[in-house]
Amino acid sequence: MNKKLWIDYALSQGFTSFEIYQATAEEKNVAWFDHQMDSYVTSHVLGTALRGVLDGKMVNLATEDASDEQMETLIADMLRQAAAITSDDAGIIRSPENAIPLESVRSWKEPAGPEVQAALSSLEQALASYDPRIIQVTDLSWERSRSVRQIVNSNGMDLRDESCYQILMAGVAASDGSEVKTAYKIEVVEDLSAFDQSAFVKELCEDVLGKLGAKSLKSGSYPVILERKAMTSLFSAFSGMFSGELIGKGISPLKDKLDAAVFSEKISVLDDPRDPQVLSCCAFDDEGCPTRAKTLVDVGVFRMMLHDSKSAARLGAESTGNGFKAGYASPVGVQPMGLRILPGEKSLEELQTALGDCFVIQEFQGLHAGVDPVTTDFSLQCAGYWVKDGKKERSVTLVTAAGNFLDLMKKVTEVGNDLDWSYRSIACPSIAFSECAISGE
Repeated sequence: MNKKLWIDYALSQGFTSFEIYQATAEEKNVAWFDHQMDSYVTSHVLGTALRGVLDGKMVNLATEDASDEQMETLIADMLRQAAAITSDDAGIIRSPENAIPLESVRSWKEPAGPEVQAALSSLEQALASYDPRIIQVTDLSWERSRSVRQIVNSNGMDLRDESCYQILMAGVAASDGSEVKTAYKIEVVEDLSAFDQSAFVKELCEDVLGKLGAKSLKSGSYPVILERKAMTSLFSAFSGMFSGELIGKGISPLKDKLDAAVFSEKISVLDDPRDPQVLSCCAFDDEGCPTRAKTLVDVGVFRMMLHDSKSAARLGAESTGNGFKAGYASPVGVQPMGLRILPGEKSLEELQTALGDCFVIQEFQGLHAGVDPVTTDFSLQCAGYWVKDGKKERSVTLVTAAGNFLDLMKKVTEVGNDLDWSYRSIACPSIAFSECAISGE
């Protein structure tokens, strides 16, 4: 693709500014099942997204065929599309800024095919033989992905970066003769030859075995701890509350709450797309705006919202470098990246000791339907374990946690120290709360 040719032609057709966004993704996936390779899939996709401003309106078009022979046809399609746009938002294509490159802390070592197969075979055997109650290794795979992102526009912007990840994923099923439980684990693996198989197997198998024999709780209000994965899931479901786009539309629960206390003073929230510990860290967003660390909530007080160029213009602000696409063909929208609740000092075990008797929630189900992002009401089936005198007593299942997220976040008694990013772009430590309504027996 001759990008200069495309930009010059678009400008000659009436566009006042024009942008070419390209994303290349190369992936390898090896799936293993029942002592043999189940599938081996490779893919290479080059996606191109075109954006142009015509009569003040932003026009978008995405394609996987951006050959120069298609130039006139695709730009003609964009011209026709512009006539149908009714949005009053001014189209904004950014000028170049100083996006300081990131220094990677990762040392990815790509394994050869036989090494991957040997690792998966060994892992399958170790999982299956860990305990007689492990009845099946349900899922087992290794995946490597490398992606390249480039933004070139008529204002002189020319940015490029690349990222990579390698992950192992495994799932197991366990049974005690009366019930079957499942669990899965995903781990980022920079060097497969240095992978700690024993630790991975123990954590996954103990997780699934711990679910056996679980019983419900009597309905009531209990002190609870949301273990880090459960806390991350719930926080992620409401992370849109920080979006300047939703706040500007009046559909965020944080509307009109800037500089007001919205959480417990024990809670501070940071968004930092530049954090090298975050797998998806980046020096610039999908509009080419430099990213930076931002404190959104400071000791409980809402201090800053997130913006892309469009939401910032609506509210007379500046972009915070949070204009991201869900995929190359998606429009730019406000998204957090490297969003976290800052950790405290106590371990999960110390949180349990401090509460004495409490319910530790390890997982939520139904997050796609059981939350209201506007009111922050939630009602979710969950599972975990009951703690008696600071020690795990028994597993708990078939209960529902319900409440209002903003109310819950004012009932924090302590924040844990176990923040863990893994493959996530949003992460939380375990957090203890004075009470939460639980519906069970």
